[in-house]
Amino acid sequence: MTSNPIPECLLSQRLRNRCINVLELLADGNETVRRFGSAEYFNCFFDWFPDEGVYKPPSAMSQDEVEVATAVLVLMRDACDATPLLVTEDELIATGWPSRIQPFAQNALEVFMTRGRGIED
Repeated sequence: MTSNPIPECLLSQRLRNRCINVLELLADGNETVRRFGSAEYFNCFFDWFPDEGVYKPPSAMSQDEVEVATAVLVLMRDACDATPLLVTEDELIATGWPSRIQPFAQNALEVFMTRGRGIED
């Protein structure tokens, strides 16, 4: 059985769509922390964005999308650095980070949704 490699443009679009998914979660702020837990709040984001180093966005992202995604990335890195490794949902919410990140994620989501989700097949 041979497998065909995924075309770069399709892979890039899939990555862009995953960024939209995670921005939707962050846009829900404290609700996402309560729904998924404090560790998953960070992990779901850093599954798709680098926790350190240079951010190399998918080519399917526009310059405006890269800018807003990078702004959220900076905040998430700051929040991660400022938050103890083992923290409960209530403790993470009490730090105020999910609430501070929420409007940036909502704005980023609005920017991404001007073009909408890409087709993945």
